[in-house]
Amino acid sequence: MTKLLKSKWHLILFAIIFLCLILFFMELYIDKFLEVTFPVEKKNITSIMTSVEDFEKEQKQKFSKFNALYDNYIKKHNNALENLMKLEQSSISISERLPKVVVVKPDMKTGFGNKFPGIVCGFLYSIITDRLFFIEGYENFEDHFEKDFEHNWKKVAHLYNKSSIKRLHNIRENEFSLITRGNLNSEEVNSYDILNVTTWDYACVPIMSNPNHKKQISEIIPDYKIFTVISQKLLRLKSDINKRVKTFINNNFGEYNIGIHLRMKKLSKITRTKGMIIPIKHYCQVVEMLLIGIEKKNVTIFIAADTNESRKALINCIHKSLNSYSKGFVKIVYVNNNMKTKNPINHNPGTEISALIDMKILSFCDDLVLTFGSTFGYVAAGWSYRSLSRLRGPFVVMPMRNTTEDFAVDKIWLWQSGSNDPCMYLGKWLMKNADRKTVEIFKTNPFWMHYVQGCP
Repeated sequence: MTKLLKSKWHLILFAIIFLCLILFFMELYIDKFLEVTFPVEKKNITSIMTSVEDFEKEQKQKFSKFNALYDNYIKKHNNALENLMKLEQSSISISERLPKVVVVKPDMKTGFGNKFPGIVCGFLYSIITDRLFFIEGYENFEDHFEKDFEHNWKKVAHLYNKSSIKRLHNIRENEFSLITRGNLNSEEVNSYDILNVTTWDYACVPIMSNPNHKKQISEIIPDYKIFTVISQKLLRLKSDINKRVKTFINNNFGEYNIGIHLRMKKLSKITRTKGMIIPIKHYCQVVEMLLIGIEKKNVTIFIAADTNESRKALINCIHKSLNSYSKGFVKIVYVNNNMKTKNPINHNPGTEISALIDMKILSFCDDLVLTFGSTFGYVAAGWSYRSLSRLRGPFVVMPMRNTTEDFAVDKIWLWQSGSNDPCMYLGKWLMKNADRKTVEIFKTNPFWMHYVQGCP
């Protein structure tokens, strides 16, 4: 009887071992089958494990036409300036020989999210109209960015004292009908010596739809990638700052990288969102959603926040929510900035260099989670060639009413953007106030809803 029981247990044990072996080999087979049959799945989320330099080189080849145009522009600009200096030193009157120009005046009291779009717009206009490009009032540009040509308006402004000016953009006064369906090379526009662009907005979006210029633009910069392509040339970080960005990425980024821009103080500055809040847990829930299906990956979550307290609260929240994510390795990183310091000019938290580093690191993330209404995050989304290969635009977390209840959702609190471009704050104004023809042409841009709805 004892021998029979022993043999019975041996059989059971043998059966269990045999079953485990079958399951083990089945799992190997299924993994191999999926790997061979569905190879696209493994490429859906690309990695930045390859060097940033190699990735940028690959993307530059796609926009070789613009790169060649930019190099030629540098030569043209430098030659024109040299000739201007020679004329000024001679006794010859130069008022009639002055080259026509586009002058951008960024609002220096705002952050980079409001400076960059206008600068990009101005350079686009200079390409379209074959004018020289200058920036007015950005005296410390060279502290942060490489400078391929002298575009400081202060150097030549005195020569244009008696010149005629046409203001394409002047904060809330904009020539949207002209930009959307007029001709910037017409005799009337060409009669002005200076085309002025004073804006904190990505106000040149309508030019992408303009029948007079659309073909020219798309041949130089296809697929509506204007902001990314121009900013990679015109707004390149200085080598020492860029080195800090690349070192951080190489030391911290994994196979899949999520960037979160947490802007808690912004809501009180926007009329529509005063008195509203964004619960920290909403950012955590977006992270949980993004991690679904990400198996056997080294994941990095990069956080850029406007207060030390909100950053700490978000880290704690993510740590708690990651208990269910055990199939890979997740680490949370950030640049150790003291957000209690204030920029003396625009009163934004942190320093200008720390803001640029945070923004540039965000730009290299695979997916972005942004705070509604903050141009910082929107500009970061488009400020690297990485944005050209993202499969989707950033996720935008919306504010909601601050009630004593458990934050009952009375509207959508999360949506996904259709593009990695900056939004257009005045897009809503254009839709409501411009004439019907202008609106119709503007809406031929397939991303028009992104530009209009992305901003408050």
